[in-house]
Amino acid sequence: MSETKHISEMAERVANNLFSIFKWKRKIASDFSWDCVSPDEHGGKKDHPSDCVFYYRDPYDNEVKYINTDLKSYAKGSITKEQINKAISSLSYATNCAPYNDNWKRLFKPEGNWSVIGMLFVYNHCGEYNGDFNEIVKAVENDVNHLDNEKMIYIFSPDRIRILNSIANDINVMIGKEELPSKNHFSFFHPNEILTKNHFNHDYSEPATINVLSSPWIIIKHADCENEKAGYLIYYTKDGSEDDEFDYFIDALSYYQIINNTSNVRIKLTIKNEFAASNLLNSISKYYQSLGRTEKESMQIANTMVKGTIDLVTPQFSANEIGVLP
Repeated sequence: MSETKHISEMAERVANNLFSIFKWKRKIASDFSWDCVSPDEHGGKKDHPSDCVFYYRDPYDNEVKYINTDLKSYAKGSITKEQINKAISSLSYATNCAPYNDNWKRLFKPEGNWSVIGMLFVYNHCGEYNGDFNEIVKAVENDVNHLDNEKMIYIFSPDRIRILNSIANDINVMIGKEELPSKNHFSFFHPNEILTKNHFNHDYSEPATINVLSSPWIIIKHADCENEKAGYLIYYTKDGSEDDEFDYFIDALSYYQIINNTSNVRIKLTIKNEFAASNLLNSISKYYQSLGRTEKESMQIANTMVKGTIDLVTPQFSANEIGVLP
């Protein structure tokens, strides 16, 4: 097996470890190309690739989402506009084709009510990429995005993957320290729950949807465990550098009825910033003062909620190691 193949496997390993924590499952079939049924409409392509397909049941519409995934494992110099344009062009054609393609269905065997979402997973295997990936995405040319109406592609950047990996690691650490229960006793909260169901029930099966994993915060609803009462654990994924950045966040938690109806809410930051913790404390204090609490009481509540910044965890792989170990 070539070194290139070993490098590509790095992205697959990271994705598997990540998404299992977030309660996604994966189809057995992987690294397949399947014949296109509309080559004239899909850029003349004879086939489309699927590195792997993850899936979960969306708690909002009860539809199974199949995540047709393009795994990229790039060195820092390979993360360019040209490479991303090429990947999006290919993935958008595949995302259009998969839902009505019998070849794709035979491989991945979708069940019940379902739909297909594309995911471009851009892993930086050397860990040295420090460019502005958002600028690359903003510069994506319109003529490489071939998505039909209502079809979607999500792009996970190297930075986003690093944040999600750090969150996944923190979840595992907290389970080990009995500050969070096992996976069977926590789930991921969805804002739409307030419109469809009582989110204070004891259903802990819900996954983190791809939309949640792309959002500014990830909310875990959990049962009692050895060292914590039932409540919410929240990861904030923006940098928190602006004075009023957290005001909208706290308003959202109030709207979700999270900070109004539970005594155990823990908030963790995911990006190191010298101003983030104080900005968050001030926003929480301001919120409770608006409800009639004193400044001292409000700051005491804030201090019980804010738990600091999680460790940044970057996966380490060696192409040679992958080649010799199963």
